[in-house]
Amino acid sequence: MKKVDIEQELIRLRLTTHNKADDLVKEANLILASDLLTEKKILNNLKHYQNSFDLINEEEVNNDLIFTVSQIKNIALTYRLKFLDSQFYKREIPFEAVLKIKDIDIQQRKNIKGFKILAPIESFKIEKSIFCSILLAPTNLGNYYIIHKWGDPFKWHRKLFSWPLKNFDNLFISILVFTLMVTLSLPTPLITLDTSATYWCGYRAAAFMHLLIFHCGVTAYVTFVLGKNLSSITWNRYKDFG
Repeated sequence: MKKVDIEQELIRLRLTTHNKADDLVKEANLILASDLLTEKKILNNLKHYQNSFDLINEEEVNNDLIFTVSQIKNIALTYRLKFLDSQFYKREIPFEAVLKIKDIDIQQRKNIKGFKILAPIESFKIEKSIFCSILLAPTNLGNYYIIHKWGDPFKWHRKLFSWPLKNFDNLFISILVFTLMVTLSLPTPLITLDTSATYWCGYRAAAFMHLLIFHCGVTAYVTFVLGKNLSSITWNRYKDFG
């Protein structure tokens, strides 16, 4: 099966969700950002002006490597990834990434700060993790620019296994489907002692409801014991590894 490249997944997502409205919003944000930094308004927007020296100017970099927070979140939830400050990354960041940061600093004549890393949960817990990781830096328009990517691509089934823990709805649907499969696989004599009962009977519906309650309880217990949590909650939070 084909392996998954997170950077390519981000690009594919942007291509499938892009529309003209996005271009208009970007243009409006660019005008607003430029207006805030005019000489007459610098003092009134001094905090924003000072922060601009830490951010990448989108007009001076490859637009194909710029992504919105919502796009990053979408990929993080789909593949159960973390989007955290680079200081939480357990492994040493590749030297190639450091060189790219230096090049950007020189090109943009500023010291870029606020780096983030998009990577699997394991990369923020295990120092020997070699999973795919992406280093990003914030831009002046509130987006993020990909600086460097390293590590091995994901297996094709990561998306499938990550789906149940994506959010509460997915988790409940997974429990519901699993319970339904178990219920339908049970022979009628295991459900009731009533010899006159048919396969499709009220006993099977009652068994389904009892199993659903049981599986919900087991899921809640197991996720608590293993310290798991939904990706929609943990994707950008350091303390909740999930």
